[in-house]
Amino acid sequence: MLFSCENDLETITTVTATDETPNEIVNDMHTLYSDSGVVKYEIIATRMEKYDEPKNKTIFKNGIIVNFFKEKDSIISTLTADYAEIREKENMIIARNNVIFTNVEKHQTLETEELFWDQNAKRIRTDKHFHVIGEDGTEVWGYGLDTDENFTDYNAHKVSVRGSDQNKDSIQ
Repeated sequence: MLFSCENDLETITTVTATDETPNEIVNDMHTLYSDSGVVKYEIIATRMEKYDEPKNKTIFKNGIIVNFFKEKDSIISTLTADYAEIREKENMIIARNNVIFTNVEKHQTLETEELFWDQNAKRIRTDKHFHVIGEDGTEVWGYGLDTDENFTDYNAHKVSVRGSDQNKDSIQ
């Protein structure tokens, strides 16, 4: 007896794929993004799921690490989160859950539960509660923060500073 079967990929995709099925899955991802041959940042993730229309986004369910480079082999800042998604049409990256953004040069760290990284404007912001720890041990808490993508210059809102008796509406 001989048996034979033939699988038409289009038929299989039609039968098994839904809007909830990723179009692409990458495990153990390590990608460098460059501009004019100069590496600007790298993304490291254990799993990436890319969805085409109608979702048109990339999801990192198992977390993400983003290293921003100042010069070749010189990391200026690092962003980590337990979950992230890239919304390609908006050129936006959203990081959620245990988000930590560190400026390596300034030795300052931002902790929050959600960050929005607007790649066009090269700005990162949160409207959630945040905690900034400075190199000298200064701690700032508040709600709402806006910074450049290297976390070198930031504006914080509704803040309180450790050791300060007064709360402030904003700090730079």
